[in-house]
Amino acid sequence: MDGGSQLMHYTTSGLLSNGADVKVLAVNPTRNFINTETLPEEYRRSTRFESVTVDTKIRPVNFLLNLFREESYFIERFVSHDMVMKLQSVLETEAFDIIQLEHLYLCRYLPVIRAFSDAPVILRPQNVEYVIWERYIRGVKNPLNRFLLNIAIARLKKFEQNVNEHLDGIIALTREDADLFISFSDKAPVLIIPMGYDTDKLNGFDFEKQYAGLPVAYHLGSMDWLPNTEAIKWFLEEVFPILEKMKVPGKISIAGRNMPSWAYSYASEFMEISGEITAPLKYQEDKPVMIVPLLSGSGIRAKIIEGLALGKTIISTSVGAQGIDYENGKNILIADTPSEFAGLIGKCLSDRGLCRKIGRNARDLGVSRYQYKSTAAEMIDFYIKLTMDNG
Repeated sequence: MDGGSQLMHYTTSGLLSNGADVKVLAVNPTRNFINTETLPEEYRRSTRFESVTVDTKIRPVNFLLNLFREESYFIERFVSHDMVMKLQSVLETEAFDIIQLEHLYLCRYLPVIRAFSDAPVILRPQNVEYVIWERYIRGVKNPLNRFLLNIAIARLKKFEQNVNEHLDGIIALTREDADLFISFSDKAPVLIIPMGYDTDKLNGFDFEKQYAGLPVAYHLGSMDWLPNTEAIKWFLEEVFPILEKMKVPGKISIAGRNMPSWAYSYASEFMEISGEITAPLKYQEDKPVMIVPLLSGSGIRAKIIEGLALGKTIISTSVGAQGIDYENGKNILIADTPSEFAGLIGKCLSDRGLCRKIGRNARDLGVSRYQYKSTAAEMIDFYIKLTMDNG
């Protein structure tokens, strides 16, 4: 459904492929609720999958009430009595060698885990959360909103900076994130392992179809993630007007879950705005150029890892490509200003030879560096070291 879900899915699949015995206990947030019965039966069976529905909707009244407490509202809204009881039940029923938390907010359950398990606990953060919010707030103009968000962000930052003291290990997605966690504390070892991708599922994918018809540059991303919303707003307001004046061939396509209503006002013959895409590989098959105009965020972009595997010509900001072992001009194109971004899109839509060259190099990088089985094997090596160190 989104990059975070893909990251967790390929991690789980990779661990299973390497012979690990995996159990998944998931928070099913009301904000993006998933009917778990729609998950593949084989997946549910192999992971002994269980989930707990947690009300994570952002509610203004709760946000204001939180001002009188010490915990950040961003953390507090993931706390659930039902999740505590389920976690306790699982830990009393089964013994684990490793417990891995797939999000910072789940660290709020560390006291329960420590009370009912002696297993080493690893955090695999998808981002450094407070960094995302600090970058995002720079664009918030309402003084009251800035004031309230600053309080929540300061508390979030304090929680994130202290969490290393309570963990046995951290698996960061990028060097930038790893350096930050190391700067907070050196108590727990920090290892860098990027996201992996299942290139086997691309058997039968038509890599040539993207060059057959009208050239299209596209963005596909969940629009309920603030950095994506900020990115598309910047692209539509700053980059797109330049592109329109250039009169380049082809068109732009923007799609994603929870597309904001204001984005549809930009729709035109040259600009296609869509909502949620139910078949993302099919959607991307005939589009040679992927755009990632992120201005904030940390971690690694799942969409770029997928774009590499699909042999796309990826145009990204430096922030968007953070954590990718790319060479600018060889397997990814980097642009950090509206004119640079528009210029590269125009160049790629006009030059299929360039797209083929960059796309071929991108696929080589994706296949050689970001295989989900090999990244999971790196995790298992880390697990073994931790369990040996813990006796």
